[in-house]
Amino acid sequence: MTIRLERTSALGKLVLASQCIAVLAGPIFIGALNAPLKAQATTQQPLSSGMPDWQVAAGRKLAFEVATIKANASDDLPKVNFTLGPGDTYAKTGGRFIASNINLLDYIRFAYKLSDGQIEILQANAPKWMATTRFDIEAKSEIPNPTKDQMRLMMQSLLAERFKLVLHTETRQLPVLALVLAKPGKLGPQLWPHPAEDNTCSNVVASTDHQSEPETPSAVPTVCGGLVSVGVPSAPSRVRIGGRRVPLVLLAAHLGEMGQFDRPMLDRTGLSGTFDFVLEWGPDPASGSAAPEDQDDRQTNLQEALRDQLGLKLERQRAPMDVFLIDHVDQQPAEN
Repeated sequence: MTIRLERTSALGKLVLASQCIAVLAGPIFIGALNAPLKAQATTQQPLSSGMPDWQVAAGRKLAFEVATIKANASDDLPKVNFTLGPGDTYAKTGGRFIASNINLLDYIRFAYKLSDGQIEILQANAPKWMATTRFDIEAKSEIPNPTKDQMRLMMQSLLAERFKLVLHTETRQLPVLALVLAKPGKLGPQLWPHPAEDNTCSNVVASTDHQSEPETPSAVPTVCGGLVSVGVPSAPSRVRIGGRRVPLVLLAAHLGEMGQFDRPMLDRTGLSGTFDFVLEWGPDPASGSAAPEDQDDRQTNLQEALRDQLGLKLERQRAPMDVFLIDHVDQQPAEN
């Protein structure tokens, strides 16, 4: 069974944050929204003054050629025509963006490539309707095959034009979990550097209708640039994730969500490049129990698996992080 890890925010944490592949299919909900993080703001700046590298590389400012937005009050599951997570995994759509029954917080999360910690702070300071009022958006780019980051820039322009969205950033000292090496200079048995000369691994996938389960527990999923979560048929309460050519910053972002930790998780391993890995955790399959774990057990099992399989551990630290805050947003979008 393939599990799609895609939700955060208030519809049960609609996170559109995983790098599993989804095409017009409802994502699985994993985790619950943590309490808002408390921290002291140190600096404040408009978004334009600190443009991230990915946004500069994508073109700074782009817009859809045409777009329609409709409110959606149905009980249908959210649907998207490509995964909206923070990684690079992306199915070419011919420049079309199609999403339905998604709240505005999740569109913002996609547009600005926000982490779990950033979206939690944004939601804590945002109008409550942003997590509950849902919209369908269909749009088309004049660029035949834009990159995923170019799609993000187009969504930024759409949100500003149609919802009059205005954001600013603040740098805050936040409590975080740092992902570090358990033993300096030593990787775990299921974490391998991805060969720099390997050009056969593509993060652009031709179709997104299914994922294949690894043939063996140690097999690495074939998807590149993102994480795939695959069920363990012999132990339904266990979780197995893996990927190829994955930066550890992306692994850290997903583990923070999947472990339901109370603080953002950052990559502090000092390791550059990308990696192939497989990670499995959960109750001991020998126990024969399929009962769900409580949060403490889940976190303990995950931390043990990180140490034993990947050679990584978590440390509680404080670190400066950019957080996003809303200055203005309209509940009703401008007419199509």
